[in-house]
Amino acid sequence: MIAMIASMTGYGHATSQKAGYKVSVELRTVNHRFFEWFCKMPRPLIYFEEEVKKTVRQSVHRGKVEVFITVDGEGLHQRALHVDWSLLEQYRQVAKKIGQVLETEARFDVHSLLVDEQLVSMQEETAVNETVTDLVIETLREAINQLCKMRNHEGELLANDLKKRLTTLLAFNEQIKTLAPNVANDYRDRLKQRIEEYVQGLDHTFDEWRLLAEVAIFAEKADISEELTRLDAHIKQFFAILAAGGIVGRKLDFLVQEMNREANTIGSKANHLDIRQIVVEVKSEIEKLKEQVQNIE
Repeated sequence: MIAMIASMTGYGHATSQKAGYKVSVELRTVNHRFFEWFCKMPRPLIYFEEEVKKTVRQSVHRGKVEVFITVDGEGLHQRALHVDWSLLEQYRQVAKKIGQVLETEARFDVHSLLVDEQLVSMQEETAVNETVTDLVIETLREAINQLCKMRNHEGELLANDLKKRLTTLLAFNEQIKTLAPNVANDYRDRLKQRIEEYVQGLDHTFDEWRLLAEVAIFAEKADISEELTRLDAHIKQFFAILAAGGIVGRKLDFLVQEMNREANTIGSKANHLDIRQIVVEVKSEIEKLKEQVQNIE
């Protein structure tokens, strides 16, 4: 079985019904450097959010995650009368005080109290039981499954694109390796030509050994063999990480930074027009790699 990498972008949705209840779960994930969580669910289920988060984290390790859960059902919502007993006690105390002042007995009109919205109110409560929470987790897992299918499919497309760009980088690297030995030779020829033009008509001849010494110093400064070797190693390691699959986004991001560092060094050290032109193409491909890697979990 081929190892997979996953994109951080995805969407999953699932709906389930059981015992008169209906649960709907919607999942969305987008790019993020770390794991960022947002969940919206019925208030009575808030206590259950940590379990929902734990279930999601088993499959989603990096990215911004948004979860939306709705629950409906005939037995889910129950109405109940709520009495403000503290306020009622204040009514009683005030009635007693009034009776004392008026030297008469103050009586309560119960019907009047019942229609007093400040004292008695109708409230709707949500009945959450094990059937509901089990159905939420069951539906959540199905939504996660849909999400992962989408993320894995996009991850496969990303991997294919990255491999093509890595192959292009390897080809560029080989071209630079071919041109690298010419750097010192071209510099020697240019330097020799300039010296000959300078001493032409003068009673001087240039020192061939001095010329060779200057070229040797230049060749040492312009040597890019180590950078080419490291860039080649980074590209091959990139291939290996893609093949291994899993949670590799941060590893690949680090490798892209190292590859860019080597490309910059090659461009600055190799005083050669053809090599610098290839380096421009190399950096362009590395930048495209960087953009794609930002999408990988």
